[in-house]
Order: sequence, then structure tokens, then C-alpha cells
Amino acid sequence: ALTPDESLLLVTSSARLDPQAPGRLVPDKRLTVVALKANPLAMTELEAGLGAAGVSISRDGRLALVANRNDGTVSVFRIQGGAVSKAATVAVAAPESGLAHVAIAPDGRSALVTREGDHTISLLAIDGEKVTYTGRDFGAGLQPYGIVIAADGRHAVVANLGLGRGDNDTIGLIDLTLQPPRVVETYTVGQTPEGIAVSPDGKLVAVVTMNGSNK
Repeated sequence: ALTPDESLLLVTSSARLDPQAPGRLVPDKRLTVVALKANPLAMTELEAGLGAAGVSISRDGRLALVANRNDGTVSVFRIQGGAVSKAATVAVAAPESGLAHVAIAPDGRSALVTREGDHTISLLAIDGEKVTYTGRDFGAGLQPYGIVIAADGRHAVVANLGLGRGDNDTIGLIDLTLQPPRVVETYTVGQTPEGIAVSPDGKLVAVVTMNGSNK
């Protein structure tokens, strides 16, 4: 994830090589902060949670959230004066829920977290640096993974990986104007939709489908 002023890049590491078993991957928890305007580039490492995966930065550039796949938690980082520091850890679900990605709403007051392991999306509330799990969970499809929120904050779109058995899978449209937010439309796309993005005007959604290429 890139800060709005393009000065910092945040990169998560969800897995690393096991030093005790060459070739085997084990969960990692590193968040690397790259200072892009330094010459040469400067990098520092922080700790998120186990299996640090999807990372998002608020529109004002003051807050970053990391979904931790093997912890069932979201790590909260403050961004201030060109520095990043850990502020808190928010428990969302059991470790096996497989938190995959977190998207922060444009107004910075809420976020959505995908839980691939138990086919669930969770709603977080944000008040400054205080992030809390609201207890609001809903389903969009099998193994929700990537998620994006439109610039006007009215809708989100989630990519549902599916089970990888050759079936066409789906994306789901979430109406964030409803109380509580929920899925209002589901669209069939190709096999295993992973990467997803929404255009700046919120009128187009692009989805990258693996389409069996990983096999």
C-alpha cells in the first residue's frame, strides 16, 4: 500500500522460508516500510500479526491496517511525520478464519475485512486510531479475498475465490449506504477471481481471474 503523498510504501510478508526445513513455508509477520523519497531508499521492518497479508492506508495517510491471516486479527499502525509505528491489535475472529484483506472506507470511519477461511466479511469501526470489531458479519460468497471500496464510499466489491474446482466464481456488490451494510448483487466471473480494483470514478470494476493457470 502507498501513502497518498507517495512518500511511504508498506509491504507485508505473510510467509517465509522455515530455517529448520528448507523449502517449507511458515507464517511471517513482517511489515516493511520503504521511504521512497530517501536517497538511497530506506527500509525499516515492523511486526504485524502472524501471516500479515492485505494492507490498506486511510485517505488522510494517518492510519494503516493489516489483516493477519494466521492470527484472526487486524494490526493498527499510525503514520506520523514520515514514521510508522504500531498502535494496536484488534481481535476479529479465530485464527482459522483466514483474514485476507482489509479495505478502509474513504471517510476513514469504517473498514471491511475479508475472511477467506470461513466465507465471511466483517465490519470494523474506526475513530481516530481506535479500531473496533463491530460484530457485524455477512457473507458474499465462497472464500472472499480481495476487496475494494469506491471513492464515494457508497459501495464495495469483493472477489470470492471459490473452491478452485473448475467452477466459475463470483464477485459481490456491497451497499455501504444500508444499515447494516450488506451484499445486494452477485455477479458470475471466471475461475478464481483474485486481483480486484475499482476505477477512480467508481463506474468500473476490474477483476483478474486465475482461470486455472495456477494448476
